[in-house]
Amino acid sequence: MTQQTPAINNTPAPLWRILAAMAYDSILVIAIWMVVTFIILSFFGVENARTLEGEAVVLDPIYKNITFTAMIVSAWAFYGWFWTHSGQTLGMQAWRIRVVSKQGQPITVAQSVVRFGAAMVSWLLLGIGYWMMLFNSEKETLHDKVSNTRLVSVPLMEKK
Repeated sequence: MTQQTPAINNTPAPLWRILAAMAYDSILVIAIWMVVTFIILSFFGVENARTLEGEAVVLDPIYKNITFTAMIVSAWAFYGWFWTHSGQTLGMQAWRIRVVSKQGQPITVAQSVVRFGAAMVSWLLLGIGYWMMLFNSEKETLHDKVSNTRLVSVPLMEKK
């Protein structure tokens, strides 16, 4: 029995599936952040991150900046890798959606950087970049528009 690759179509993914995939992926990104923070904390030394009373207080701004930057870069690495290689993160696979260019091709690294940055701005604007897909005819989010990408539904695989 051969397995077929799901066909890419032009049907925009609905917002509820996008949000469900994001919830699934956020669990994975949080796990990645835990590992990244552990590595950075190991490098700086745990004793430098705690007061005598045992409260978790990191006073070193260099540590904070390195940690924040590492978290952003690791999140982009997660999304960027999946988006440019298969068009789907693990959450997107579970919810049958895929990111493609407007021409239906896999997205480039540059598009993944723009898409990720614009998605962060969308969240900083209280999610308005996502909600705008409900009010435009092409069903595009802010980051779809600026990165020249789109999220499409992936049909269920057919059995032979």
